[in-house]
Amino acid sequence: MTDAGDVEALRTEADDEDVPVEHVVAMLRERLYGAISCLATLAVLTRYTGEETSGWARMIDVATTMGGLWAASLLADWVAHLSVHGRAPGGAERWRMLQASGQILQASVLPLLALATAGIGLLDTDTALWIAKWILVGELGLIALLAVRRTQLPWWQQVVTVVLLAGVGLLVIGIKVLAH
Repeated sequence: MTDAGDVEALRTEADDEDVPVEHVVAMLRERLYGAISCLATLAVLTRYTGEETSGWARMIDVATTMGGLWAASLLADWVAHLSVHGRAPGGAERWRMLQASGQILQASVLPLLALATAGIGLLDTDTALWIAKWILVGELGLIALLAVRRTQLPWWQQVVTVVLLAGVGLLVIGIKVLAH
């Protein structure tokens, strides 16, 4: 799952008056987007993975997909900034754009490590794919848990929020398995 310190660091940044709330929102949004996108990619790859499929090949597939999403996110943010401000982002703005879009890549680190276990022969590729998917479902739940624990929501609404977000992960897996 995601490092709890990563998400907690985002919350701490939100409390820091020097960091705009919009930046923290962007980082959380990109982390969730990255986790869901990686999960969807893994779900599709599971359908096309046989006994002969290498874990390294699946790592390249996931890394390429996530790298493309990262680049698209960064480009979209840069173009939006250019459009709104009439200039390219500089200094702290550029750094914040890289931090936010980098969450997409960070969401894929643990799933890539799970696939690496197949690459070195510790697991078969299909098992590693399923482990990677469960890591992401857990990551979604953990992000939701850390996001709601400091809210004013009653405990039962916090639980429902966590269950719903983790349920999105399960839904992604279910839809992709049925569709492919």
